[in-house]
Amino acid sequence: MASKEELKAAIHAAFDQVVPDGAGYTKVYASDLKQKNFIVYRSTTVYNYAVGFKPGSTELVIVPIDEDGGRVTAGAPVTIGDGNRGAVRKRDLQGRFIVSTTDGQKFRLSVVPSIPKIAAAFYQLPVDQKAEYEAFQQVKTAICS
Repeated sequence: MASKEELKAAIHAAFDQVVPDGAGYTKVYASDLKQKNFIVYRSTTVYNYAVGFKPGSTELVIVPIDEDGGRVTAGAPVTIGDGNRGAVRKRDLQGRFIVSTTDGQKFRLSVVPSIPKIAAAFYQLPVDQKAEYEAFQQVKTAICS
């Protein structure tokens, strides 16, 4: 498994590849874990995202990512700004930040400052992002106000 620093660099590089001027954004790793309980088994689906923002702005660029052996690939970016932002919740019961678009897309983002490698067993990617986390909290507060 890649180190925390290598994984963080790969997430940032994947974001930069699909977002114009991606290097100009502050980036943070976010995840969403959805579980469905069935009578016989439990189904778990994990969504990983690279979220870009510029401090002082209320625009978010959310890029779905997949990781396989330290290699991170990016999906299509979704830009959420003042013109297309729908409902926003600062925190749900699981502590996730929820933001939606006016066209019906909804993202539940769990962002934490540090994810230990043991949490990788819970499907989150292990990264340290304390400075990025603090900057994201300020942008999240601005979006929710």
